[in-house]
Amino acid sequence: MLTSRRAHLSAPWTALVLVAVYAVGLGSVVLRPADNPVAVWWPAAGLSVALVALTRPGRRELVLVALALVVATGLSNLTGGRSWQVSLFFGVANTAEALVAGLVLRASTAVGAPRIGDLRDLLRLVVATVLGAATIALLLLAAAGPLGLGVPLEVSRTVFTSHAAAVLLVVPAVLVPRRPRDPSGPDEQPAPRGAAGLELPAQVVVTTLATAAVFVPQDALPLTFVPLVPLTWAALRLGPRLTALELVVFAAAVTVLTQRGEGPFAGGDLGPVAGAGIAQAYLACAVLLTLPLALLLDERNRLFDEVRSERRLFRANFTDSLVGQLLLREGPDGLRVDEANQTAADLLGRSPDDLVGCEVDEVVVGEDGGLAARLVRPGAGGGTGSAAGWRGRGGVAGRADARVSISVSRISAGAGAPVWSVQLLDVTAEQLAHRRLSDAEKLTSATLDTTAAIILVTDLDARIVRVNAATAEMTGYTEADLVGKRLWETTLAPDSAHDLESLFLWPNRSGAPVVREHDAVTLGGERRRIVWSNNLVRDEDGMPAYAVLTGIDVTTERASAGLVTHLMQAAVSTAIVGLDARGRISVVNSGAEHLLHRESVDLVGLPFTMLLDPEQLQARLGCTDHDTVFAALTASLGEEEQPNRDWWWVDGEGERRVVSMSLSATGSDAGAQVGFLCVGRDVTEQRRAQDLVVAALEKERTAVERLQAIDEAKNEFVSTVSHELRTPVTSIVGYTELLQDGTLVAPADDQLPLLDSIARNGQRLIVLCNDLLLLSGLDSGEVSWKAEEVDLAALLEAVREATAALLVGRDLDVAWERPAHPVVALGDGSQLERVLLNLVGNALKFTEDGGVVRVRLESAPGEAVLVVSDTGIGIPVEEQDGLFERFFRSSTAQEQAIQGTGLGLSIVSSVVQAHGGSIDVRSAHLEGSTFTVRLPLKS
Repeated sequence: MLTSRRAHLSAPWTALVLVAVYAVGLGSVVLRPADNPVAVWWPAAGLSVALVALTRPGRRELVLVALALVVATGLSNLTGGRSWQVSLFFGVANTAEALVAGLVLRASTAVGAPRIGDLRDLLRLVVATVLGAATIALLLLAAAGPLGLGVPLEVSRTVFTSHAAAVLLVVPAVLVPRRPRDPSGPDEQPAPRGAAGLELPAQVVVTTLATAAVFVPQDALPLTFVPLVPLTWAALRLGPRLTALELVVFAAAVTVLTQRGEGPFAGGDLGPVAGAGIAQAYLACAVLLTLPLALLLDERNRLFDEVRSERRLFRANFTDSLVGQLLLREGPDGLRVDEANQTAADLLGRSPDDLVGCEVDEVVVGEDGGLAARLVRPGAGGGTGSAAGWRGRGGVAGRADARVSISVSRISAGAGAPVWSVQLLDVTAEQLAHRRLSDAEKLTSATLDTTAAIILVTDLDARIVRVNAATAEMTGYTEADLVGKRLWETTLAPDSAHDLESLFLWPNRSGAPVVREHDAVTLGGERRRIVWSNNLVRDEDGMPAYAVLTGIDVTTERASAGLVTHLMQAAVSTAIVGLDARGRISVVNSGAEHLLHRESVDLVGLPFTMLLDPEQLQARLGCTDHDTVFAALTASLGEEEQPNRDWWWVDGEGERRVVSMSLSATGSDAGAQVGFLCVGRDVTEQRRAQDLVVAALEKERTAVERLQAIDEAKNEFVSTVSHELRTPVTSIVGYTELLQDGTLVAPADDQLPLLDSIARNGQRLIVLCNDLLLLSGLDSGEVSWKAEEVDLAALLEAVREATAALLVGRDLDVAWERPAHPVVALGDGSQLERVLLNLVGNALKFTEDGGVVRVRLESAPGEAVLVVSDTGIGIPVEEQDGLFERFFRSSTAQEQAIQGTGLGLSIVSSVVQAHGGSIDVRSAHLEGSTFTVRLPLKS
């Protein structure tokens, strides 16, 4: 298998690579031909691409590496004798090439650094190489002329071949991963591979001799294929990594020899530049011919290793398995045993050699037919069959008592005979144990169902797994109601969770049951007292397996002790005093001790009347004698229930406490009276609080009466002022009209606007007075409503005509929607018309020109719905709580100086509520308003 992905370069390694980039770049610049402005081979390009590919993820790291590459490659050119402009250009161009090619390689992996591990990775490298070389070639094509580097096309072509060959040669040497050897088993020796023995030195010597034979002479062009033979040898035997390294050394030797004028590419009429370019193309071809072969063979060898490892694993699992296994081969004469392990042989009672060749039905017997028939007919029998196998149970031939679990699956198919795997598991003991368990279960069921007590069986999680028949009879819960629930999820054992937890965590080694007494609630809601006896059922190892809870109903037995139990467990705030027939205290509870500040030993034996305040006894009963007072207190106890009554009790410190006290007689089962029971509750603080509440309520009532009087005075004042204002205002308006129409004297032209203003404001005062009078009448209840049938559809049409004058000179889109049939409500038509006029008028007044007003009337079940919506200035949400209060005007209307009294919506709300309807609003600042009025229809 492959090693983990190559790690990213650390900072020291990055610095070392940058130094190598500078060194090989300087060498390439120094050793370039004298007549060639660019180097014929640039191995620094391969190192730069590898550096970018192995740089840690992150934009910051990539930017830092790019800047370092610009400096390293630029400095190598500058040190080699080039000008600073040319050096800077090559630094940027080389870095651009490295970034393009490196990022293409980085895109091939989501985790870790990229690698060259298969043909797909190599193809991605070729694509990255072409893109990177094309990048720097295009940059040189554009800049060669301005920088004086020679003919742009020739320079660009030379750079493309030199950089492409360098990247193809150097990057694989860095990115091809090492592969670990697959260790062979002790019984299988692998064939020697790679650098085993003397193969590596021999191959290196042959490659060196072949390179020298071809590239030292100048007329060996027909022999250029000879070095490819030992390189192919390396690809076939040494693996991709050694092949890549050897290709780098081979490329360096070829490049140096060619630049020195030796070898097949240096002679002839090509010239040094063209010869060097052909040499680089030759090296690229050598990489593309040998490295894919090495990667392909390495992948094949890895797969062979995996197959061999899986084969060894399968063989070990088959031979050493604790489950009986048979290998069946299907032939013309049926399914026969091809191989068997020792476990299967022991189970079937034969040796492995005796089993080989036997027909499968001769050794394994199915429940309903042979295995061969089941596999031929998938799904037959009692097991689960399929085209690939079968699973079920069966027996062993010759052993009637043996039972085995059989699992058959096909493990190979195709042109050859199919092979089946049969797994056999001995379940004889399991079958016998199951039979014994079934018998024990029947005995347990009979025992449980004949026991006249509640029996609950739980698992270790306190989940009920079994109940007996008596449980259903005594509690009303059936087995289906209880099985599967935890004990504390039922009403039978509410405190059993803690008991069971203690039982499981600290098991009773003595075996004695744990006895607890709890209340249980039956299905009918009846509370029963149950004595639970809890114990554990243990397995053969002595570990808890189940818990058994046995409950006996002792409700009747505990009833006789109910009084004492009640007295002893009474709440601290309740005083319970038991009296004998003579009125002497016989028992007290802790509540009585707390109330009286006296111990029970000091109270028992005292006359009950000594607890009561003598002054109150004298005032209520006229005496303080114990016998006379007690007789009066208990005189009516047998005839009717005595209600609670407040009495003053005197505690041990002499302080009086108000106690709400009741007396009741107690008797025995025979009917004879035994004594009396006094139950008292300290209500001193409660009575004080009640007195304070009464006083506070009295003050509140007085304040309310004053507020009502003030409100009535306010209403009377508003009504009086409105009446007094309306008379003179009416006179002013009337005389103004006489002056306007010239009845008395013709007004001058400059007087007419003044008269119009007086008349208009007078009318506003009259409307204000009328609104105030109407609101005052609504508050006092003096307004009388007409009860008549009102067609709201016709009323809407009248409002449409009445508001038409408001649209003169306005640019508003007004839509009226009403049903064709009458919408009849019961009410005062004039007041309902006022509601419509107010809502429509407000919509027209608060909507600017260009807006939309919609008036819609529709009928719903039992009610009429009127909706008036507009796109006007709206009402801020935070101000809508006071929308229907008197004199309310929104801040938006005030800012825009829109006239109004703020009484219209208050009148609308009052009229709608008086007619049994409702009004709602939906609005927001500068988002329009929608008013919805709902009125009951005539029934």
